[in-house]
Amino acid sequence: MNSSSKPQRKSDPTSVRFGQRLPLEVPVELGIDGRTLEPGIIRNASISGAFIETALDLPLNTNVLVRFSMPDSDTRADHSLSACIVRIDAFGVGIEWRDMASVDITDLLARASKAGTTG
Repeated sequence: MNSSSKPQRKSDPTSVRFGQRLPLEVPVELGIDGRTLEPGIIRNASISGAFIETALDLPLNTNVLVRFSMPDSDTRADHSLSACIVRIDAFGVGIEWRDMASVDITDLLARASKAGTTG
């Protein structure tokens, strides 16, 4: 996705999220009903959700599977987290994790921070 063709993204001060939002750059694959639909990039995340830059066009409340590899990991193990689309804008989708503050989510946030993928 060419970010130069889109207007600059600004934070939404009315966004409600549990936990500190961390800027990230973690490549993901989004899936629905067992099919991989679209690549994306987690741009920020917290223990309750994330914003994923993607061209995916699905309605609100769609259940998705977010598949990724942990940053700064010695192994290429894939992780999958269930989520629901709660916001859509011109840049991508806001998702809410189905299992907030799970070990995979807290590990992702910690590893991404250590790997220097935060902005």
